[in-house]
Amino acid sequence: MPDSILLAMLLVAISFGYLMGRLQKKKQPSTQVSTVTKDYFVGLNYLLNEQPDEAIDAFIHALDLGGDNVDAYLALGTLFCKRGEVERSIRVHQDLLARPSLTPVQSRRVQLELAKDYMYAGLFDRAEAMLTEMVKHHHELKSEALLQLLKIYEQEKEWLKAIDIAESLKRNQGLHYYKALALYYCEQAEEDLGNNNRASARRHIKVAFARDKDCVRASLLLGRMDYEEGRYRDAVRTLENIAKQNVRYISLSIPMLEKAYNNLPSTKGLKNYLVRCLNESPTSMIVLAMSRLIEKEQGKRFATNFLIAQLAKRPTLIGLNRLVTLQQSLGQLEHESFRLFKELTNKMLVKKPVFACSSCGFKSKEMYWQCPSCKQWSSISPITGLEGE
Repeated sequence: MPDSILLAMLLVAISFGYLMGRLQKKKQPSTQVSTVTKDYFVGLNYLLNEQPDEAIDAFIHALDLGGDNVDAYLALGTLFCKRGEVERSIRVHQDLLARPSLTPVQSRRVQLELAKDYMYAGLFDRAEAMLTEMVKHHHELKSEALLQLLKIYEQEKEWLKAIDIAESLKRNQGLHYYKALALYYCEQAEEDLGNNNRASARRHIKVAFARDKDCVRASLLLGRMDYEEGRYRDAVRTLENIAKQNVRYISLSIPMLEKAYNNLPSTKGLKNYLVRCLNESPTSMIVLAMSRLIEKEQGKRFATNFLIAQLAKRPTLIGLNRLVTLQQSLGQLEHESFRLFKELTNKMLVKKPVFACSSCGFKSKEMYWQCPSCKQWSSISPITGLEGE
């Protein structure tokens, strides 16, 4: 949320507090009300002149004089946190929480905001303790407290704890949590594989499919396990199913799929699959895989002709780099300029990102199932186009 909006919220909260103070002015000295009014208008003037720091100081002074305006203090704490002044936000919320005049509803709101402060500051143990206590009871903020706990467990990679919370939330939150749950189970399966507990990994992958039958990551994990265990036909079946789950991720399956087929008596099935993919959702990885298969079966000249035809339809940097490599191996490009061109494309391919987040635009050479920037799940996919996959 932009600082200007938060300042506006703070302004509204102070205005409300000020008006309530005027309604009860008989209970307050007139000089105090006058001072609050002055600070209020000073802060407003700073805000209109785009001087947010000075505006905040004026509003803080007004709050100090204005008493128990809880909404204004909460808005102020949020503003501090957004500006990176988390210690000031913590102090605001701690001071509020210490007030005996808070109602139970207000107290829970302040506790939730303080837990968020702790999370922002990296004090996850404190935040977890506060939130765990909050979710023991039924109240209007329980779901929000569970969501914050879920963020902590994601950050700390406590997948079994994250699964417990997401399983309880999915009933009310819908499809989003079923898809997230599938990925949590995949994360746990990865951890199982790291501990060489393959039976547990298979159980978690099975549950992942139960939560989301189109979970590409579960298919990739299962295909990898089948390949490593010598179940090559099972690996092929699982990996080829990704084309039905989500065509954006076919490229992730191609390297393992080629390896699995190379361990089978015939690669005819691979050729048929790649032809279908080229007709339905052509990408560079599919084109390159087909060129490798053609080179293996018919030779480099046929592979070169195939690549030229494909690049005429859908030019890509990675495809062009592969074509130059093939033509050089055939002695067709011996001029120094072509060698330099090959070096240039190699450097460009090394530097360029391969994956991008559809939510925040984050780019990377690695595939992440949760975006490191915006923390969205399944928002990252291979980049396509001239410089993409």
